[in-house]
Amino acid sequence: MRRVFLSDVHLSPRQPERSGRFVRFLEREAERTDEFFILGDLFDYWIGPKHLRLPDYREALEALRRLTGSGRRVVFLVGNRDFYLSRGFSEATGVEVAPARIDLQMAAGARRVYLCHGDYLEGRAGLGFRIQEVIRSRPVEAVFTRLPSPAADAMARFYRWLSGRKTRRPKSQAMHLGSHGLCDERLLEEFRRSADVIVCGHIHVPQEVPFLVDGREAVLFTLGDWSEGESFLVEEDGRWRLCGGQKAQKTSGRTGGHSATV
Repeated sequence: MRRVFLSDVHLSPRQPERSGRFVRFLEREAERTDEFFILGDLFDYWIGPKHLRLPDYREALEALRRLTGSGRRVVFLVGNRDFYLSRGFSEATGVEVAPARIDLQMAAGARRVYLCHGDYLEGRAGLGFRIQEVIRSRPVEAVFTRLPSPAADAMARFYRWLSGRKTRRPKSQAMHLGSHGLCDERLLEEFRRSADVIVCGHIHVPQEVPFLVDGREAVLFTLGDWSEGESFLVEEDGRWRLCGGQKAQKTSGRTGGHSATV
């Protein structure tokens, strides 16, 4: 069994070369991969079912349809850019749209793997989190997805720009998890719920971070974004490997200056 994990491709109609890169990646990896897990933010923004009929992501959607049609399993966890994805997407592409978090039981070694986009692992205090909760609520989704496509598109672009200004960080920034906003308590909470491996996106930096939690070894993988090329994680027969154009970081297991040994 070979599994591939990726996130933060951020497909955009303004960057057709990224769509081509994603399609070529799926075609190549499909030959040797059984399951694909997309951990959010495949799209730069998604305005709801109307986007299935727009040309913005047509090439990528057709590639996903071919992939699932070939018998490969593809699972999508919504991110903080494409959280209105669920309606109609599965029917159109064959992709399984999952809740924001998944517990995956690996047959190899019976390891428990916790998958999420990664924004959940940030601290939940502050105005930004409350705004996200409102935007993702069912009443707001119901109103937004009924807007005319041009209006919804303009609003989504504005939100994307506003959010990008808040979260933009230099690539040279130190790779301590705390500097990226992940919450130590959230990570340890999931590890203590018996997770052996956590895989998340959102951080845009490929890292492998070992933990020792109550005497038990665990590991966190954060996935890179696709701004500089492919970035993905492979699990095969219990072995994990970060792949892609970005250089993966293996940290000392510290988060925000605090030891991950607890």
